[in-house]
Amino acid sequence: MAIFGHQGIRDAMIASYQKHVELARTNGAPAGSTPHECGMYGAFATRCRLGLRGLFGVDETQMWMELMPFMPLEPDAGLAALAEYIVYKESPKDADYDLLDRAVLKGLRMLDEDTRASILSVARAKKFRWFGFALKLIHEP
Repeated sequence: MAIFGHQGIRDAMIASYQKHVELARTNGAPAGSTPHECGMYGAFATRCRLGLRGLFGVDETQMWMELMPFMPLEPDAGLAALAEYIVYKESPKDADYDLLDRAVLKGLRMLDEDTRASILSVARAKKFRWFGFALKLIHEP
């Protein structure tokens, strides 16, 4: 397991996800949530709170919205894409743009049309970093 650099970011996200999944399995996930969803949110929220955004100004609803392209994916694919998204946010030159492009588009296409439109509207307004990958969806016939 790497500690520093872009691989360190990926490894930290995976370890955090696994910790949050285990907590959800042991203590029970909140009603309506799966251990995978708890893992994704927990890893992302932890990184947001301790990372570049600092300890304040992290809105729970906004975090769920920012996670939306990754949530419908199979758990392993969703986690890999989320970890890569964090690399993209923190060290863009080291990110796997092809992986992110495929994952964001696939995840958003898996959402129903109304949900996708709402998410894209929020993503544009909040300037979610993954929005650039989603522009293809807006221009599709």
